[in-house]
Amino acid sequence: MPRAVGALLATAVASVAIVAAVAPVPAPAPKRGGVLRVAEQSDPVGFDTLGKKKAPVYTQLALAYTHNRLLKYDPAGRIVNDLAAGWTQPTPTTYVVTLRRGVRFHNKPPVNGRELTSEDVKFTFERLAKSPEARLFPTLKRVTTPDRYTVRFELSAPFSSFVANLAATTVYIYPKEAGRPTADGTGDYTAVRTVIGTGPFVLEEYKEKQRLVFKRHADYFEAGKPYLDGVELYTISDSAGQIAAMRTGKLDLIPAGRGEGLPHFLVPEARAIPGAKVIAHALFQSSENVIGRLDQKPWNDVRVRRAVSMAIDRAGLTRVMFTEGAAPFSGPIPVTSKYFTPLERLGRSAAWYRYDVAAARKLLAAAGYPNGLPVRLTTTVGYGASYTSRTELLKSMLAKLGIDASLVIQEYPVWISSTYKGNFDGLVHIPVWTLGDEDEWLGAYTPGDTRNQLRLDDPKLTELVHRARGAPDEAARARLVGQFVTKFHDRMYRVFLPAPKMMTVTSKRVQGYVPPVRGHGYAIALVNTWLD
Repeated sequence: MPRAVGALLATAVASVAIVAAVAPVPAPAPKRGGVLRVAEQSDPVGFDTLGKKKAPVYTQLALAYTHNRLLKYDPAGRIVNDLAAGWTQPTPTTYVVTLRRGVRFHNKPPVNGRELTSEDVKFTFERLAKSPEARLFPTLKRVTTPDRYTVRFELSAPFSSFVANLAATTVYIYPKEAGRPTADGTGDYTAVRTVIGTGPFVLEEYKEKQRLVFKRHADYFEAGKPYLDGVELYTISDSAGQIAAMRTGKLDLIPAGRGEGLPHFLVPEARAIPGAKVIAHALFQSSENVIGRLDQKPWNDVRVRRAVSMAIDRAGLTRVMFTEGAAPFSGPIPVTSKYFTPLERLGRSAAWYRYDVAAARKLLAAAGYPNGLPVRLTTTVGYGASYTSRTELLKSMLAKLGIDASLVIQEYPVWISSTYKGNFDGLVHIPVWTLGDEDEWLGAYTPGDTRNQLRLDDPKLTELVHRARGAPDEAARARLVGQFVTKFHDRMYRVFLPAPKMMTVTSKRVQGYVPPVRGHGYAIALVNTWLD
């Protein structure tokens, strides 16, 4: 062989070898089997999202394993079909949803694996109308069932968030016969035996303050899924305990369903676990904040609210608590919202986010408190030790302003039944919200809303909410939401804290898990997760 040809051939072979070396390795095919072990901080408070009381986060998290909605958010935050095969909008006030055929409830008495029908959807919305979640569909007039697989929703007026709210993590579809009978016919679904849905997993066991055991729903409507044989959800309130359990092989997933996920100071320990992966991501949630009631002193004075905001060293709090990074704030809608207004575009409202204790003291004095004042500062152990540590840090920052805060630390059930519902005095360090469409966030500040802990009644804000709900197009809605956000920050109804990066941790066994943007429904990501 001539030397030139041989050299050319050798070069070609080398080139092929290089290409082969850098070509991407095909992703491994999902495997069936195995039990995923997940950590959560607290127990569900009952198993009903449509009861007489607002369903807490841990109830929503648990039912995401066992139940479905008509629509859902995929991991990227897009609205996609769930129990619905599709939907149409024949008129501005009419929506028609077509159900998937062959969807079956869990094979547990008294439902016994029967097929889902349009009557189940109608029954669920009848329950919803008598629950706090009625706020999600303020113009819903009538639900009818033209046939076994069709549901027709009629509205009294256009509502821009109707479709998005079908994907809310409280609007799960319930079978009528599973509930305990009640006088109003809506049923009570708080007990373990009533947890019968169409979801990817079946609740097999619940031991209070210990664990929930889910097994695979063999007749789940997504063919071949879930890949897992089951999920065991362990209640471990202490984040350090969660890391210790993962280090010893007792846990596979520490999800960021809300808050910050794994506290940032523990991230180095998580990264040191052989094979573990730490995933930084964002959630569709607001940041923690400080609130008071607007029908009580001192929070009814805007100067006090602005003073409290200016007394908080957000950069310092981030350095101490959020070492993996944080945005300055997120609220009254999330940083991840397309309607979010960053600090640099808040105009004069941005001034209230400047750390300036001297200016804050002047505001407090102008409000009639030249020598400061004593207040109660309520918090809860329900969100972990790092959360109450941040309350302590807030207490010290308020002390520099002249506010002598006495801490009131509540157990989670007490917190949910009282403080979280707006029954408190003084100030409250309140957690993030993880909600659905932006209308949910803004609607929370209208009179009569069950989440209006502030007792806020601002006619101009309420008008903006109603106008945004009936906005003729996206541009008009964006403009109205922007006006709401700017006014809200100027009046500083809530004092927002930094919004940290979310930190999820998986063990080396976990494959295919993508943290979803919508945290209360992270169980949807487990349908596509498998163990290696």
